[in-house]
Amino acid sequence: MKKDEKITLWSERIHEFQSSGQTCKTWCQEHRIPVSTMNYWMRKLKTLDEQSDADMIFAKMPTETEISKNETLNISNLWSNHDRIA
Repeated sequence: MKKDEKITLWSERIHEFQSSGQTCKTWCQEHRIPVSTMNYWMRKLKTLDEQSDADMIFAKMPTETEISKNETLNISNLWSNHDRIA
């Protein structure tokens, strides 16, 4: 089984467990999964989730005022360049 397939499988299992309302021990016994394995995957997926959050980068978007100033400057530059060419 590929890594991404395992991650998907365990994400589904953990979601199923959390939705069940059962204790981890009871759910694992019913599904014949060692509690230690469930705990391992819960920690692993939490770590992967935190890493993906850390990789997220926010970019500053220009305000409407900044955009209109830039558009005005660009138009002014076009006309000054046009005058040099003519």
